[in-house]
Amino acid sequence: MKIVSVTLSEVSYPAPTTLRWGRNAVDVVGGIVIQVHTDEGITGLGEFQTPFGQAAQALKDQVLPRIRGEDPRNIERLWELLYPALRGGPRNLLGGLDVAFWDILGKSSGQPIARLLGQYTDRVMVYIAPSMKQPEVVADECRQFRAEGYQAIKLRIGLGQVGLAEPGDMKKDFQIVEQAREILGDDFVIGVDTDKTYEHTMALRMADRLWELGAAWFEEPFQFRGDEQYIREFKRLGQMIRVPLSGGQGCFTRFECGELIAQHAVDIVQPDCVGCGGISELRRIAALASVWGIPCMPHVSCGCGYDIRVMATLHVLASLPSALYLCYPAYPTPLRTELLTEPPRVVDGYLTVPEKPGLGIELDPDALARYRVNETTVG
Repeated sequence: MKIVSVTLSEVSYPAPTTLRWGRNAVDVVGGIVIQVHTDEGITGLGEFQTPFGQAAQALKDQVLPRIRGEDPRNIERLWELLYPALRGGPRNLLGGLDVAFWDILGKSSGQPIARLLGQYTDRVMVYIAPSMKQPEVVADECRQFRAEGYQAIKLRIGLGQVGLAEPGDMKKDFQIVEQAREILGDDFVIGVDTDKTYEHTMALRMADRLWELGAAWFEEPFQFRGDEQYIREFKRLGQMIRVPLSGGQGCFTRFECGELIAQHAVDIVQPDCVGCGGISELRRIAALASVWGIPCMPHVSCGCGYDIRVMATLHVLASLPSALYLCYPAYPTPLRTELLTEPPRVVDGYLTVPEKPGLGIELDPDALARYRVNETTVG
């Protein structure tokens, strides 16, 4: 089997509501769907988020010259060929390609990716991940999500840092967490994410209250820098609080994540399946974290509007004894309900690993054509 060409398809759709994550706010969801084509008619599916022109140029100049004619099932070899070319950017393209290679390996062997990774479980609990909103809206959403059968949620706070409350004011942040615990009950898993907006003293105040309310994790309180200062800030806070501290979603490959883990700067490590370098690298980071007894709870981009990355992450988590929860973006869009021929469905708060080969999902070509805004095939 040989790689003959790669297709990039940029898809886009208006978000159902303004989506806010910390200082980021978007009104459009989407990304780049990647298809790796082989001479045996098997196509691997992946995705990533990068400006389309940059991605297309990198595919033509840096990627295809290295992988055209290669066997896509030789994933370790391909990763090593592509890493030097893409570590300077666009880095997410490496992760998107790696996911597609694993999809091909699964399809060609007739096995789900989770089984190829040494499957540990057949389903994973998800946490629903709504956007940052005012406390009264979050309260209504909490009631809705509980009624829909979810058992875990991630609350986004930091309203005073992004113009949704008085600058520096934390009253609404406390209100969001406190009312969620009251509405959802003691058995509901609650995580809290500041989306990199807090300062040290703010994080310290919030962490004490989160511990009292039984929060399962406190995510990314500080701005990600990918350097020693980021690690020092996390270590300093971690030594002063009791609620589990999570982070690392911006880390690219095990080489950036390694020090975060080795220095015990986080209690939970959160690499992104695509952003860290793909299924291959996410598995390596999780294995590295397990040496220190640190569980892995991967980040999932909530700005895609489709579930390709969710499914890739599901397969990895299903192979990990130390895995926690799977992030599940909260809001449906046509990209989510139409782009895949059989969209994944959460049942009683869990996603089940597909029995179909590879990722276990397929694109609907008609839906792809409806929501496509750019496309290129290089081969």
